[in-house]
Amino acid sequence: MPRERKNPIPEIVALFGKRIKQLRIERKMSQMDVGAALGIDRENIRKYEKGLQEPKLSTIVKFAELFEVDYNNLIQPKKCNEL
Repeated sequence: MPRERKNPIPEIVALFGKRIKQLRIERKMSQMDVGAALGIDRENIRKYEKGLQEPKLSTIVKFAELFEVDYNNLIQPKKCNEL
């Protein structure tokens, strides 16, 4: 049974997760591929995509570099609402 979260997931974290999942799928990459490219465990990639783990700024920058997008494209809600 999944754990209950003490605090609700911040909207921006959920939107970041949706955006990186969208970019990963567009590039036909698995979570393992992304994790290997970034030096991040696949389980953490899953948590980012589900909005269960809030990324550090350095991690956001790594995702932006991997997907060749401006980091603002990953964190601005107006960009993510197009999903």
